Amino acid sequence: MKPYTLLLLGLLLASAAEAQTTDEARLEVTVTDAASGEALGYAVCSLRPKEGTGKERAAAADARGVCLLEGLKPGRFELRLLYMGHVFLQGELQLPAGLTRRRIRLDIDPVAIGEVLVTAAESKGPTSSSKIGREAIAHIQPSSIADLMELIPGGRATDPSFGAPQEIRLREADPSSSANYATSALGTQIQVDGIPISNDANLQYSTSYGSIQEYANVNRGVDTRAISTDDIESVEIVRGIPSVEYGDLTSGLVKVKRREGGRDLTARFKADMSSKLFSVGKGFERKGGGDAERTTLNINADYLTAASDPRNPRQSYQRLTGSVRFGRHWQGSAYRYSAGGSLDYTGSFDNKKSDQDLDNGLGGPVERYKSNYNRTQFAATFAVEARHRQFFHSLDLTASFSAEFDRIDRWRFVETGSDFAKTWGTEPGEYDAVIIPASYDATLLVDGKPFYGYAKAVATFNADTERSRNTLRVGADWSMDKNYGRGLVFDVARPFSPQMDSRPRAYDAIPALHKLSFFLEDATTLALGDFRVEATGGVRAASMFNLGRRYTIQGKFYFDPRANVVVALPRFHVAGRNLTLRLGGGVGWHTKFPTMDSLYPDTEYFDFTQLNYWPANPALRRINLRLYTLDPTNYDLRAARNFKWEVRLDADWNDNQLSVTYFREDMTSGFRTTSDYRSFTFRDYDETAIDMEQLDGPPSLDGIPYTEETRLGGYSRSTNGSRTEKSGIEFAFTSQRIRAIATRVTVTGAYFRTNYSNMHPEYLLPTSAPGGQTYPYVGYYFSTDGYLREMCNTNFLLDTQIPRLKLILSTSFQCMWFLGSRNTPVSAWPISYLDEDLVSHPFTAESAADGLLSALVRDSDPTLWRYVTTPFSMNVNLKITKKLYRDKMAVALFVNKLLDYTPDYHTSDGRHIRREVTPYFGMELNIKL
Repeated sequence: MKPYTLLLLGLLLASAAEAQTTDEARLEVTVTDAASGEALGYAVCSLRPKEGTGKERAAAADARGVCLLEGLKPGRFELRLLYMGHVFLQGELQLPAGLTRRRIRLDIDPVAIGEVLVTAAESKGPTSSSKIGREAIAHIQPSSIADLMELIPGGRATDPSFGAPQEIRLREADPSSSANYATSALGTQIQVDGIPISNDANLQYSTSYGSIQEYANVNRGVDTRAISTDDIESVEIVRGIPSVEYGDLTSGLVKVKRREGGRDLTARFKADMSSKLFSVGKGFERKGGGDAERTTLNINADYLTAASDPRNPRQSYQRLTGSVRFGRHWQGSAYRYSAGGSLDYTGSFDNKKSDQDLDNGLGGPVERYKSNYNRTQFAATFAVEARHRQFFHSLDLTASFSAEFDRIDRWRFVETGSDFAKTWGTEPGEYDAVIIPASYDATLLVDGKPFYGYAKAVATFNADTERSRNTLRVGADWSMDKNYGRGLVFDVARPFSPQMDSRPRAYDAIPALHKLSFFLEDATTLALGDFRVEATGGVRAASMFNLGRRYTIQGKFYFDPRANVVVALPRFHVAGRNLTLRLGGGVGWHTKFPTMDSLYPDTEYFDFTQLNYWPANPALRRINLRLYTLDPTNYDLRAARNFKWEVRLDADWNDNQLSVTYFREDMTSGFRTTSDYRSFTFRDYDETAIDMEQLDGPPSLDGIPYTEETRLGGYSRSTNGSRTEKSGIEFAFTSQRIRAIATRVTVTGAYFRTNYSNMHPEYLLPTSAPGGQTYPYVGYYFSTDGYLREMCNTNFLLDTQIPRLKLILSTSFQCMWFLGSRNTPVSAWPISYLDEDLVSHPFTAESAADGLLSALVRDSDPTLWRYVTTPFSMNVNLKITKKLYRDKMAVALFVNKLLDYTPDYHTSDGRHIRREVTPYFGMELNIKL
């Protein structure tokens, strides 16, 4: 009877499904142009329920202009049509069970319909963020992601510069360049197609010896110079409270989404005053049995060469990137599926740092430099999504790994004028120094091979009630950071510089860093009469392991609760137009774990000369040293934590939009290097007691009188002492397009106040010591450094578009109303001081009167802490884009500081400051076939 039972059960289920289908409502809308009768393909029909708590549904029209919405519950709906960025309200619609057909003719304004968005769009979601689309990216004509920052509130156009790493800092006023306040940049996470880019295993510190100037990017944010902008679909910059899905960040999130599919062949040629760029890309797309089934392939590559100063060939930058991305979308009876993979390459080559005078000087070459960076990444994704609303909604899986090969290879001819001595021991004890000749060939290799692994799983569930719709997100992610490089390699008998005190170090001996996180979040949409509430709240738990039991952070979970709420108020009429207001706010904790260099610093070496016997006869020379080693690892180092909150008001009226946000952030545990001291003892042999006449070789230490000496030795270690306080107001206003002049006005700006300070007391040596001798004391000061930065700017953008001429012209008036800065007063008197025996003594008035101890009193000239204001200045920038040959070609031009107003001014102490501005321009050609 079993087969018959199964057959009967199948018939019953089919009948139930048919009955359910019969009770459903369907809507078919045909959209045409009222003037020409042409079908408006790719229009979007949107239905919003007027009763209950149903979810808004939308569908795009096909090439025949037909929108089809299925699976609806019968009832009253508000129908809207969206076409080319414009909303056309159609009023209410009563849908019965079964199929309903409607034909709608739109009266299209050709001036408005042909326009594109060339600025950032402020989010209307739960948190403050800016969305930058493809058209805006193309109009900006960027060379790197950093160029897009001018579009967000508080941003300003800057000339492209590739001479140093480009980091992203959000909501900071004139950011401090100090490495002690770099956590804000380190805590700005950049994701490309959902894969975070990490810099935590980077150990390539600067080797700026000789005539080469380098810029290290260790313990800092991601260098955005390496991220190409030529195959990007959109960029979202989250400045507020991100979802708990995103972690290992403190300041914000930059989400880059690249193109998927299409059939265009694109090429871009750009040249400006310091760089040249060429890129090419091709998309492939094939659809299957339905619109939901398609296969995509995207290939792109770009090459950039730049020189900060064309007169200096040693300051150059070159970048080569390539990407191959594959995607497959299909669906079954109950679920939609997608899978994809990508292979990316990034190369940066600085092997052009040469100088004819040095490389081919008299007597042969003097110095050579070669540096290259290669990065390869592979990523794979898989997603499944329910076609109909049910408890289980979707599952997303992501995995990636990337390998970097970062190498600096240097050679130089060292000439000191005389022989000198140096020790290269690595274990504590007594050593005779190596005598190094006055001239020699030296090589230096810094070989880093960071490896990053990443995996993430996110599941979403629907848990609706009668009055609300709830989406539950739960997931986990894991990451691994490891450096397999050979590290610092050089000949200890031929140091690259006489000032070097480092020893060779292998990076691959450092253990891998592992991070594991779990998160849970609920997003609720609730309709309360004419009010609509969107609330998102969740918690993230993150931990770092594989460090060892001595580390406090090992296995400790940090919990980041975050919440955002937006309330849409009822619409009301103002001057005959609907005014929509939304009030929002968010609050939450954010955590960033330490980097590999902070957790595993290099060993500190202290060399003290015990005997310095250096007669004219080289065979009798001997220099003996006492070596101490010290592990500067701070095993109590914790993660950096930032608490931030914001409130926001959004308003829409007659296609005019306004957004105002007030925010505060307080990060009290940023990473910094702090000075500390240890006491060391050694012997000071009396060289005058050596009888040279009795020597037939270097003197023996036996029998030479000596005295025991004690010295203080300073070193640096990583701590959580930096505090960064941010507060300010951001605003963005976009007007409707003024038809008479085809121009839209966009006004963005911000007031930022940023306070940097050191939270912990610190040991410091005086800048000058009496008698020029080694100073025997070190002061312990409560306040050692700090900065206050303020700024207020406004950008007025006139965006003029003439679709008939296919011309876009934007003129921006970027006004910096003022820049304010003040160095925070430091402690003049130390709290206490250490002597050479590492004994702490309180610092009193009697100490300040002591001739030797008085050197510990720091300069307290009030003019050093005076507030300095840079007055108003304005730059006028111009960007023009013209499309040709049926939109297959576009020519673009940009000029920064075409006009400017930067008057001279006088400071409070009477100094005359003269400001100069140099225009910067470039142009590009885009081809699309």
